[in-house]
Amino acid sequence: MKSIAGVVRAIGWMHSAGGTGPYLSLRARLPRLNRQHIDYPVYRDFEVVEVLAVRESMMLVPREDIGVALAAGRRSTIARFSKLPIDAEDLDVLAERIVKTIGDGARTADQLRADIPAKFIVDLGEEGKKAGFGSTLPVALRLLQSQGRIIRIGEDLRLDAKRYLYRKWPASIAIGEEPRDLDAALAERFVNWTEANVDDFAFFAGIGKTAAKKALSAVSGPAEAGPHTAPKGVHLLPFRDPYFELRRNSDGAKQHHNTIVCDGELCGVWEYDAQKQSIVWKTFRKVRGVEAAVEDTEQFIRDELGDHRFYAFDQGKTRAQRLALVAR
Repeated sequence: MKSIAGVVRAIGWMHSAGGTGPYLSLRARLPRLNRQHIDYPVYRDFEVVEVLAVRESMMLVPREDIGVALAAGRRSTIARFSKLPIDAEDLDVLAERIVKTIGDGARTADQLRADIPAKFIVDLGEEGKKAGFGSTLPVALRLLQSQGRIIRIGEDLRLDAKRYLYRKWPASIAIGEEPRDLDAALAERFVNWTEANVDDFAFFAGIGKTAAKKALSAVSGPAEAGPHTAPKGVHLLPFRDPYFELRRNSDGAKQHHNTIVCDGELCGVWEYDAQKQSIVWKTFRKVRGVEAAVEDTEQFIRDELGDHRFYAFDQGKTRAQRLALVAR
């Protein structure tokens, strides 16, 4: 059976964000997987690693891509935080305090807030809140992650955890050298995942179109055609599955829903109703085998995941609206 890392290496880095999407993306390519087959390689064996990557997104990447992913995450992190009212020296002091407080153990963000003297944590006021940060603590945690000094681990070793623990970066995981040309390193990977579209690559890498075009022009082309295709047959893919997420101009990427694909073609959408523990779905045409695929995915979500969420706190009004749109 192909490994989890082999799948991620072939189809592209996967957005995690505390959601259950990676479970469904990986299972679509390796149908016999259960959740432990995925959680263990991520959090116990570190076959793939969840890191801060492009556009400051938490993503699953294979070990050999850690250095590139972290460099991309660091670039976007620094660009974002440079706009906040933060003193760089104060942030460095707080970062060192976090590492010291974590020690050889692990701490949640709340535990760190309680254990670190208040004088080290600066309130960022309204400007910080607009950017999604009430204080310098989450800023320092992001910075330390992007530097490969700490790693975030899902509570109970689950990708879809609602709480996370921070620990020092494991000595057993080599980060590797930072690429001399980050855009080129990202482009080399991108063309092995999907077609070399300038707009799509610019969005993925979080760079301008001119820089994207330059980086792609230096890459000879995809190594093989296989990874560019969706799994054969009918599959229920999650929102932000790499097959559509890397193709921003495709119909699937424009959908703010989970998608149903048949041999790579978008043929429907679906959502999971947590209250009824069932999938609500519709197809745009008659698709042979869709009922069996729905039943199989529904059972996997019920038995292995308990729910299917785009991100950790995917609930309430937004989710209800998605369900209503599919049920029309």
